[in-house]
Amino acid sequence: MSSLNKQTVRTLLRVLQAPRERFAGSQVLAAFNADYRIGHLTGTGIAFDQEDKARIRELLSAEGIDPETDPGAWDGISRGAALHLGPDEKFTAAPVKRQRVAIKALADRPLCLDGQRLRLPSACHLDVEAPRVAGLLTHDSVLLVENWESFNRIDETRLDLSPAGTNPLVVWRGDNSDTRTDHALGLLRALGQPVWAFVDYDPAGLLIAAGLPGLAGILAPPLKQLDLDLARGLPGRYQVQLPMAAAALDACASEPVRILWSIIRRHGRALPQEFYLGPD
Repeated sequence: MSSLNKQTVRTLLRVLQAPRERFAGSQVLAAFNADYRIGHLTGTGIAFDQEDKARIRELLSAEGIDPETDPGAWDGISRGAALHLGPDEKFTAAPVKRQRVAIKALADRPLCLDGQRLRLPSACHLDVEAPRVAGLLTHDSVLLVENWESFNRIDETRLDLSPAGTNPLVVWRGDNSDTRTDHALGLLRALGQPVWAFVDYDPAGLLIAAGLPGLAGILAPPLKQLDLDLARGLPGRYQVQLPMAAAALDACASEPVRILWSIIRRHGRALPQEFYLGPD
């Protein structure tokens, strides 16, 4: 591992590759000057003459870093690729886990991936890189699930899942972790299959459904049952979400969204999708 940190290496590369000798002062350059006695303080800045730059080249070379390396060369590359530029794989700014999505199949149905029919135990899933697997999945429909618990316990859901197809690919929508929402949406676009949404029965959930590529429908109980269940729903959550969602939902042309929006708006209440999970 390099004794120079990532920020110092990139700053020194910029110093070497700039034709000038004087640079604005910074905490990085000040710390480097104090530690290595290379460079000369000049007022609020610091100067590196040709002898100083020669010493910096020797220092970087001793660390296994080519002095001609572009300071931005580590941006967006994998840790493995970073090792071809220097001794520390952590110099890359890219996350270790990229483009990850969580996928599974329903109980007693196979996950069809790369010619294999995989059988996963209940409450299990595969964490995969979306671009790598998109062309290897052979499901005819997709069931996108908004919340993690409902995804993890999809087989305990007390709803008729059959509208989503005989063997839908079940995808978690993701959150702000490594398994992000935009990665799931990218997979849906790459697959190009009909998408069924299983979301919260509230304005925010309907906005999620309305934004899905290839939306074919939204999983819900029979409308009479939903009417009864919404009577037990959450008015506070509905009111909080209403200002940011009402205009878009009023203008939405998707029939599944419009049907559920009319019911939810009439009740003025929200119902989380976990309401339809069986007991723990």
